[in-house]
Amino acid sequence: MNIFLVEKNKMTRPLYLFFDGISEGLYIKIYNKFQSYVQHGDIYHGKQLKTLNSKIWKYKGTIYKLRIDNGKESARVLFAKSKEGNLNIIHAFLKSTRKTPVKDAQQAIAIYQTLECLETTIWDKESLNLVK
Repeated sequence: MNIFLVEKNKMTRPLYLFFDGISEGLYIKIYNKFQSYVQHGDIYHGKQLKTLNSKIWKYKGTIYKLRIDNGKESARVLFAKSKEGNLNIIHAFLKSTRKTPVKDAQQAIAIYQTLECLETTIWDKESLNLVK
C-alpha cells in the first residue's frame, strides 16, 4: 500500500495550498496517520474517519473523510482507496463549521471522478522533505 497525492494542476491546487498553509504539527499528524494505515495494510475505522455520504452528494464510490486535530487547528483530509489498495489524497481543508462545505465536497468529488486520468506522486518523507 502506498500513499499518493494527485499532481498539482488547476483542479488540485487547493490541496497544495492547504499543505503549504498549515502548521508543521498538523502536517506531521496527517502524515503519521496515513503512515499508520500503510503499516496496518488497510484503513481502520475509528471516530476520526467517516465517509462522504454518496447519497447526499450524488456520486458513486467511496470518499473517506479523515479528521485530524492539532490544538486549535482542525483539518479534514478527503481520500479514496484505489483498486490496487493504494490511498489517493484528493482534497483537504481546514474545518471551520460543523458541516462539510459544499465547495470542498464538490472539489473532492470532481477530482475523485477524474482520478484515473490524473497523474499522481508518492507521498513519502523524501518527496516532501520531512526529516525527523
